[in-house]
Amino acid sequence: MNLKISVLLGASFFLLLSCNKKEQTKHNKHHLDKTATTENDTTETEEAPRKESINLFTLTYKDSSDVAFVSLSDIYPLNDTASDTLALPNIEKMEKQASKYFTLEKKYRNRFLSKTNISETDSLFVYDYAKNKLASFAIKNLKAAAWINGYSSEEDWPYPRYYYMIGFEISKQSLNGFGDYYSDVIVYAGKENPFTKEALKPIVWKKIAGKEYPSKPMKAGDRAILKNTVSGNTYSYKTESYQYFLQDYLDSNKIIYARRLLVTNSNKDIIIEKLYSQSEGTSPAPLNGENGDNSFDQYTGKLFKNKPPVVFGFQYESFGCPAISIIDKSNEDIYIQCDNRH
Repeated sequence: MNLKISVLLGASFFLLLSCNKKEQTKHNKHHLDKTATTENDTTETEEAPRKESINLFTLTYKDSSDVAFVSLSDIYPLNDTASDTLALPNIEKMEKQASKYFTLEKKYRNRFLSKTNISETDSLFVYDYAKNKLASFAIKNLKAAAWINGYSSEEDWPYPRYYYMIGFEISKQSLNGFGDYYSDVIVYAGKENPFTKEALKPIVWKKIAGKEYPSKPMKAGDRAILKNTVSGNTYSYKTESYQYFLQDYLDSNKIIYARRLLVTNSNKDIIIEKLYSQSEGTSPAPLNGENGDNSFDQYTGKLFKNKPPVVFGFQYESFGCPAISIIDKSNEDIYIQCDNRH
């Protein structure tokens, strides 16, 4: 998973932002490690259920503007049914340019807040986990707005309601010290700040021998995904509480096709297991440092006040949204509400 949103300057910039997509620009070829093989893995069929317990959103850089935008459309989907006439004004009565981005009037704002279970007395908590910087904003002081998504064109006007991203705008001046384009930012709307502000650590991987990778039965579905691969490099990272093991799997061209993550506790019990693989809409993210000394994707640490530590940043998403994995037996993945539409 990767929480970052890639940003390209120029004409394609807005299109890519709406997609919340970070492209992998190169593959790193790795030598085959014959000590780590898929043949030694056995099969298990059980898979723990997934649950999501908190709504997190992304912060979008709005080009040529003094505001940033938080879309809540994943929890406030619109369509063109009669009931949704209360969601937005009649677009046909607006000028074409004005209809691309506009502030919601009170009645539309009230419906938006009601349907998303957000109160005027709540706050928007904006956290940059790479900079360990938190800002909060009272909902009552924020403008709610509608922004046409980047896959629309003027030929689509008058735009259907479901073409719009609905959310809050934040002054960029209020976000001084945050990372460029807010690619490491997550947002929560509610009464209390859920983030600990304990700095997350970018994972520093160390290459190890394949025989040091823990032995654990592989899930049947994962085995099927990896059936035409061979094992590549093996990596490890250790904190006071956990040890992280990562195994590369290579395709026939010796290019990374997938990575399997195991996290163990101090008793060497395996707490979580994840597989990140190539598909039509996903690709393994580069390891920290592979794209430069200051290029970080994988982070771990105590992100939430009321949850165990987390780990994330192993996979790029083209069509879906990235997830934050909780390090405990619940096997919980918290998927970011990233409004990734095509």
